[in-house]
Amino acid sequence: MAVDESFESRIGKGTKASGKLHFKGPVKIEGEAEGEISGEEVVIATGAVVSARISASKVTIAGAFNGEVNARERVELLATARAQCTISTPNLILNEGATFDGDCKMPKARAVAA
Repeated sequence: MAVDESFESRIGKGTKASGKLHFKGPVKIEGEAEGEISGEEVVIATGAVVSARISASKVTIAGAFNGEVNARERVELLATARAQCTISTPNLILNEGATFDGDCKMPKARAVAA
């Protein structure tokens, strides 16, 4: 069986994962997750319930999230997001309808060398 390079890891609906979860590629969480999650891109889908500390380049939240997010590039809360957390990211996108209760720190992105 050949490995598909574009494979996206997934925690499906009806699945609950807990502990330290590390993903090399993008991951979509549609079920429940708790603990520590790290990877390049983390997507919390509509209907998902996540309570965790997330460390990633990009984080997109459409479901319910409680915890802490440390994103190196950006965090986006979609209209269906219900987030109660602390966010640290240079770029934060809040879509109309998203609920965010918590703190946000926006460290300046490092200047690109000329």
